[in-house]
Amino acid sequence: MTRLARVVEAVEAATVLELVGVAEADVSVVVEQVVAGSTCRSLSVAGRVVERARVVSGWPDVWSAWSTGALSAGHVDVLVRARRGLPKALRQRFDEQTGVLAAGGGVPVEEFRDRVNAVVRELEADDGVGRLARQKRRTRVRAWTDRDGMWNLHGRFDPERGLVLSELLRRRTEHVFRTGDHPVGDEMPDDPVERHGWFQAIALEQLMTGTAHTNGDSSTGGVEVVVTIDERTLLEGRHAGSRVDAGGHDVPVEVLRRLARCARLTPVVLDEHGVAVRVGRPVWDLATVRDSLARPVQLNHGRSRRHASKAQRRALRAMYRHCAIPGCRVPIDRTQAHHVDHWEHGGRTDLSRLIALCPHHHDRLHAEGWDLELGPDRSLTIRRNGHVIMTTGPPAGQWA
Repeated sequence: MTRLARVVEAVEAATVLELVGVAEADVSVVVEQVVAGSTCRSLSVAGRVVERARVVSGWPDVWSAWSTGALSAGHVDVLVRARRGLPKALRQRFDEQTGVLAAGGGVPVEEFRDRVNAVVRELEADDGVGRLARQKRRTRVRAWTDRDGMWNLHGRFDPERGLVLSELLRRRTEHVFRTGDHPVGDEMPDDPVERHGWFQAIALEQLMTGTAHTNGDSSTGGVEVVVTIDERTLLEGRHAGSRVDAGGHDVPVEVLRRLARCARLTPVVLDEHGVAVRVGRPVWDLATVRDSLARPVQLNHGRSRRHASKAQRRALRAMYRHCAIPGCRVPIDRTQAHHVDHWEHGGRTDLSRLIALCPHHHDRLHAEGWDLELGPDRSLTIRRNGHVIMTTGPPAGQWA
């Protein structure tokens, strides 16, 4: 069904191209309006459909992969956006290199995006520093009222700003959830996923109106931005085995290295499976890392505390790039530390018994009665009613 849906998307694109030809002969035809009216889509969505078709029409390898179902519209959008952000002088080389990627296909959109971003970095030869400068110029916010009377806010921020703003919103959302600092009653949605979005909206309102600063909490000051970066990359720059993640934000390594000069560093030692075996206390420079690791922080708390400690969350952050459930690409910053053995049934708050789950899979786990088995190398087996439904290897695989 997935391949069939992709082929249908490509057929739609071919039809759109025929409309483009008609519009060139008849100036009264506005392609975006025709697409929007015939498919019941908004003009903005129709505009993306038209742009996608126009760009790919001159990209034979991508068009072939899409029309045979190897790529989806989501994959194509990744290519179109990346191409749009490149200087014109680099676009032909980008088309050639990503055409090979497109022919391969067969990977999730998020993994495909990582591969395309790697091509962009290689082409720009500056690890994305020039691209970041262009992104800063394209940072925008717009607001409008829709037909339902709802006030909408849409923002596009460069990754460096996004790194800070997303952390501010995450921390405030967590505060709203944990403290109950929000309206009560019928206003709060019943659906867990919708409720998380509602919590984020309340948190954003508090940050924008300034009420977040009047409650005596620490969720708005001294923002801690957590970035995972291996020691060699931090010292020398990107290399073939670089392990770099900024919570889904594609921030150039050189920017992260610059930020690290005035930031605290938390050393984490991982074994060959990507499992954290030791976490040091935060330090201000690399010279004191060994001393920090000589006196590691406590990662096992047993029954003495219910919620994961900051050190445990940092360890999970170093091990996992995203949600631990196979195929889920929700960034680690948007996950929760979940007890493999439920706390109510005697579960312990030890790092070896904690796992990173996104809100969606956390809710599914409880709703469907999943049983989790976490091996010594953190290989994960998920069972439902005694039957294995999913498995995955050690967390090191998320960084491959």
